[in-house]
Amino acid sequence: MAKQIKWLVIGSIAIVLVFSLFTFTLFKESRGYAQYHSESLMNDTSSLIGSFQRKQEVLQQIIQTRTLTQTQVDLIREDTYILINYYEDYNRLAMNLDRYENKGYSIVDAAFVTEAVFNRKIAEIQGTDQVKLKLDNEFLEKIEFLVAFNERCLNTLGKHVRGFVITDTSMETTEERVVLSVNGIKEDFWVEILKRLDREASEKQSDIESLINS
Repeated sequence: MAKQIKWLVIGSIAIVLVFSLFTFTLFKESRGYAQYHSESLMNDTSSLIGSFQRKQEVLQQIIQTRTLTQTQVDLIREDTYILINYYEDYNRLAMNLDRYENKGYSIVDAAFVTEAVFNRKIAEIQGTDQVKLKLDNEFLEKIEFLVAFNERCLNTLGKHVRGFVITDTSMETTEERVVLSVNGIKEDFWVEILKRLDREASEKQSDIESLINS
């Protein structure tokens, strides 16, 4: 009887040790998963903010000069795809985590329209010796709308982003970014950014779509 109790105790201890090791391994994997995604999140969010700021500078430059160049179109395309890639990556993650899913008009839909507007316009001088395309008032009005819309998106980012302070022309990191680079993916701010940017696009959907249809 004593032997049976002895082996029962040993067996119980072994089970506890195995379970503890399994739990600790899962904890380490979960923490590593969170840190990996958190580091990527903060780097990608920095790039996202920068893309909106650069686009704003390019759009304002176009209005000031009343001309459009292929270089400017390429810059707008580059910044547009920073947004698209960010949205696709983190919207997919949010869906997998059951934290957000948008089935309506999104900021990506608006981004594709923006790209199409400039691609269509710059095509007017492709194959010619022209380096700059002079813009009429009708097209400049479209750019003025895009400046205002881009500004709304920047304001949205400024209100909901964490780890950064956004000014008119620059971006500064805060001490919180260090912590968020470890566990930021567990926070809600990045999900809120997706939601709010989608809301901005949805509210201006008809105006955005009219840019390419008019």
